[in-house]
Amino acid sequence: MKIALVCPDSLPCPPIKSGAIELLIDRMAPYLSRLGHSVTIFSIQDPSLSNDERMNGVRFIRYDQSTYFNDVLSYCEKQLFDVVQLFNRPNWVEEMKSAVPAARVYLSLHNLLINHETRDQAALHAFELADHLITVSKFVAQDIIKTIPAVSSKITTLYTGEDPKRFTPHFTREGKKIAEKLKGELGIPPGFHVVLFVGRLLPKKGCHHLINAMKLVIRKYPKTALVIIGSKWYGDRTISTYVTKLRKRAMAVSSYIYFTNFIPVDRLPSYYTMSDVLVVPSQWQEPLARVQYEAMAAGIPIISSNRGGNPELVLNEKNGYIIDRYTDPRAYAQAIITLLSNQEKRIRIGRENRKLITDRYNFEKYAQRLSNLYQTT
Repeated sequence: MKIALVCPDSLPCPPIKSGAIELLIDRMAPYLSRLGHSVTIFSIQDPSLSNDERMNGVRFIRYDQSTYFNDVLSYCEKQLFDVVQLFNRPNWVEEMKSAVPAARVYLSLHNLLINHETRDQAALHAFELADHLITVSKFVAQDIIKTIPAVSSKITTLYTGEDPKRFTPHFTREGKKIAEKLKGELGIPPGFHVVLFVGRLLPKKGCHHLINAMKLVIRKYPKTALVIIGSKWYGDRTISTYVTKLRKRAMAVSSYIYFTNFIPVDRLPSYYTMSDVLVVPSQWQEPLARVQYEAMAAGIPIISSNRGGNPELVLNEKNGYIIDRYTDPRAYAQAIITLLSNQEKRIRIGRENRKLITDRYNFEKYAQRLSNLYQTT
């Protein structure tokens, strides 16, 4: 099949400035190519990237952000694509359907894109018009179905995942070496536990609750550090008012709370390997936080709020903990303390998470499922 994968118009692909959608497209597309498909990825331009190149059997075409979708349309209507997959942009469906009448147009949804108050008719029409809808979680699928029940038969949830080869498991001998080295670079004393947060630093991500939870954690385990990875926006290192408040709050809690600011995706694996647990204290209805897959690939437990699609990956006691009282720092602290107090449990849960990535949640499996979907829907 001849396939076009159309990134949103916000970030370049590959994900040099991060971005869960761009990372997914970049990592799974080579596997689609190995399955015999001809794959073209469209994204916005970046000064560090060529506007037209081939990598790993995949063609990348990049256009100026100001004219991006019009340029993609012009290209696609001249080509005989079998499938065009749009990511997170329902307002592009109608024009793309007109431009490529012989192709099947798939809409891949990674966020809640229906405004239930205004009931945006253009967006609702796009969901009906697309040949098939792919959602990142069942939570996102259910949000669509409750507004447009008629499209339920053409929705498929495909969980994404990670590449196990990119991550060294925390519980291995090599993992211990990586942890010791990175702790030394960050100034974390040897023998300290590490709690990890990875995400944009916005109130809805809940990092302030985790900092408050650390007050309780360090009373029980004073040799515990918190590492906070992220910035206010993808690739943006400027300091927002909220980040300033977080840092002031952290100073009052512990001298072992570290803010790294934005870190490129290719440097993230070592931080997961160094850590004992990942905490995802989302306050909003998160579609499904992909940092959970990254923690699983590194073989560490997850503590995640019971919001949106996050609980679809985490089963209590099996591969982490789900926090129902998601606004209560004490609930996060209790789960962190439970895990820090039992190394055997942490390793058992970490091994279970690593197995889930190697067996089920990885880019190769995702590409296989996507290829099957193209051929059967």
